[in-house]
Amino acid sequence: MKKIIIIGCGGHARSIIDSIESANEYEIAGFVDKIKSDKTCYRNYKVIGTDDDYKDLFDSGIRYACMGIGYLGKNSLRENLHNKLVSIGFEFPVIVDKTASIASDAVIGEGSFIGKNSVVNSKAHIGKMAIINSGSIIEHDCVIDDYTHIAIGAALCGEAHIGRSCMIGSNATILQTLSITDNVIVGAGSVVTRNITNPGTYIGIPAIKI
Repeated sequence: MKKIIIIGCGGHARSIIDSIESANEYEIAGFVDKIKSDKTCYRNYKVIGTDDDYKDLFDSGIRYACMGIGYLGKNSLRENLHNKLVSIGFEFPVIVDKTASIASDAVIGEGSFIGKNSVVNSKAHIGKMAIINSGSIIEHDCVIDDYTHIAIGAALCGEAHIGRSCMIGSNATILQTLSITDNVIVGAGSVVTRNITNPGTYIGIPAIKI
């Protein structure tokens, strides 16, 4: 079985494990985090290296990696780590939980994670390294650009377009055909009723910039 490392050892990293195990395609070698430890981090998995050990882990025969770091308000961290690991030679497979519903004509980019009970409907296009978290709905013809995080329970109505490195908060709603530019945070429970053309944080019903 192909070995894979999980980058990070926080909550999002742990939430991915069920999805990887149930697919029975990759063997989790362990976590890579800031501090190496012999202690078990989660279940039977340990932190087997730090950011300084990626090359050694690759040379040991591990060829696959999964990003276990969520948005954290610093999406550049995920992008920088992804670029670093790709330059070494790691591949980032798409991880889809067995409970997710994915249309046969949906497109999902490298390294993206599709979480529990989420829906990705017909002709949706999800870029690389995106997070489609538990219970979120990506309706038909939606476009989600690279490195964007759709949080739990968020709903994107048909033909919505979300830019690069965005965060759509828990239970937020994006109405049909709307576009959101890059580097936007939409707060939890907010409803976007018009296009967002400027980066920033938007909250409320309707969502306005703060």
